[in-house]
Amino acid sequence: MIYAFYLDIFLLRTFITNCLILIFVIYMLKIPLIGKVVRLIASAVGASVCECVLLLLAGSYAFYKWTSVLVVVPLAARLAIGRQAGRKIPFLRLFALCMFVTVLTGGIVTALDSFFSSDATVMICFGFVISYIVLKCFCERSNESRRLYRVTLLKDGKRACATALYDTGNLLKKQPQQIPVHIGGSALFDIVGENASFFDVPYKSLGNDGGSIKVCEFDEMTVMKGNGKLILHNVLVGRASDSLFEDNAYDMILNEAVFSNKTGMENTLGKQAAHK
Repeated sequence: MIYAFYLDIFLLRTFITNCLILIFVIYMLKIPLIGKVVRLIASAVGASVCECVLLLLAGSYAFYKWTSVLVVVPLAARLAIGRQAGRKIPFLRLFALCMFVTVLTGGIVTALDSFFSSDATVMICFGFVISYIVLKCFCERSNESRRLYRVTLLKDGKRACATALYDTGNLLKKQPQQIPVHIGGSALFDIVGENASFFDVPYKSLGNDGGSIKVCEFDEMTVMKGNGKLILHNVLVGRASDSLFEDNAYDMILNEAVFSNKTGMENTLGKQAAHK
């Protein structure tokens, strides 16, 4: 009974720790958590069970610790972010992020424990709060400098999430109304349904004769910007080839007019706007 009790505590603490690490990794990659919570929890549970089995079979804490950090956690992170997002992220980058987050979280928890000598579970929770503050400041500055934003699209009550690049070079507009057109990968259009209406918008890019892109109207688009959010209604998004987003951390390109009040853009910062 005593052994079973400690086994339960070990599983609980490793599960909490793995959840924190996976949340931070997903946050640093700027991948929305919406739709990935179940995968994240399942990945954390699987990683905790694997770590427990490793410790029981090996009987060596050092072997368990290094195997967990070098193998189990990166694989759990790959499972948590999913196949589609995982294809865009090199495994070495994911591995480095897992190492960074694990060392950061573990260092903070160890430091707190040396000062307060409280229950390890409590220290893990305090470590989560401090790590979150540190990573939030780091990620916001990093992603802001890279002009990456979290975006949610709404169509007929269905939602799709994306990591979007703000590109001042995207000047595509529907003529003659001069309505800005954003560009997204095919996965974003899974929510539009088979009967959705598409229309062609011609474009011309540098170095070629141009062509046309299939465009669909979405009911709403929310762009997370700092501590606020930008809500746009009746937004046009063009469906681009997935090859455009290969090996990139984003799967959508925002129009240069997204943060302005130009013609064709209805937006409110930090509050819901009325539908047209």
